[in-house]
Amino acid sequence: MKLAFLYPGQGMQGPTLPDAIARGSAERAYLEQVLGSDLSRGLAHGGAQLERTDVLQPALVAACLAVTARLVEAGVEPSVVAGHSVGEIAALAAAGGVSPESAVELSALRGRLMAREAALHSGGMLALQEATEQTVDAALAVGAPHGHIGLAAVNAPDQWVLSGEHRALDAVLAQFPSRRLQVAGAWHSKLMEGALAEFEHALRMLSVRPLRTTLVFNRTGKPMEAFDDVIATLAGQLVRPVQWMASLTTLERLEITDVVTVGPGRILRGLVRKNLGTRVSVHTTEDATDIAHTIERLKG
Repeated sequence: MKLAFLYPGQGMQGPTLPDAIARGSAERAYLEQVLGSDLSRGLAHGGAQLERTDVLQPALVAACLAVTARLVEAGVEPSVVAGHSVGEIAALAAAGGVSPESAVELSALRGRLMAREAALHSGGMLALQEATEQTVDAALAVGAPHGHIGLAAVNAPDQWVLSGEHRALDAVLAQFPSRRLQVAGAWHSKLMEGALAEFEHALRMLSVRPLRTTLVFNRTGKPMEAFDDVIATLAGQLVRPVQWMASLTTLERLEITDVVTVGPGRILRGLVRKNLGTRVSVHTTEDATDIAHTIERLKG
C-alpha cells in the first residue's frame, strides 16, 4: 500500500467543520492564538463566522491538521500529500515543512489578504457544466469583452471553474450551462494581485524545515523539487489556476494505491473518483466514527 493525504480547499468543507474544530484541542489553541478565544469557541458551534474567508481558511486548516494528528498518532502516515487551494498550506505542514502553528497563521493571513482584495475588486466564480477544453476557451472568449475573466481551477475532465469580474461571468452564464459559486471574491485570478507581495513576504519569513513527505503542488500538478519552489508556488497560486486534475494524475504516476481525504467534506472524494475511478481506494475522515473506521482499515 502506498498512501496519500489530500486536503480540501475553501468551499469543500461540508457541514462537519465545527465538529472537526471542536475535536482538535491543539489546533483550537492555534486558532485562539490567531483569531482570539471568543471567536475560536464560537466556531465550534458553527455560525455565520464560517462564511467569512478570513475566518474559514485558518479554521479549515486547523481542523485538517487536527485530523492529521489523529491519523499519525495511530500510525497512519502518508508517502505523498497534496492540497486544493488553501489546503496546500495544510499539506505543507503535514509534510513537515512548517509547524502547524505557522500553517494556521499563514492561512489566516492569506484569508485576510484575499478578503481585502475582494472588497477592493468585486468579482466571483462560476463552474462550467459538462465542459471540455474547447468549451472553456469559447466561454473565456465570450466573457473577455465584458471584463477580466480567467481559468481558476481544473478539477476534473468535465469540471472547470472560471473566475473574474461579474459582468464577464454574467456573459458566460447567459450562453453556457454553468452555475455561480457562492464565494466572496474572484479567487485564483489577477483580481488578487494586490495580495501577492505581502503574502510572498510572509512566506519568506517562515521558519522552514526539510520535507519528510513528497508534496505535490496544486498549481503545477508536480512534486516539489526545491523549497524555494514553495514560496513562488504558494504565492503565485493566489492569481493562477489550481491544476487539481494534473495533481491527481501525478498521484497515479507515483503509484498511490490509497487516498485519505483529510478533514470535513466529501467533495475531494468525488473528484478522486472522477479522475482516477476505482484505481485507488478512497478513505474519508468526516467525523470521529469515520476517522476510526479509516484507521482500522488502513492499519488492518
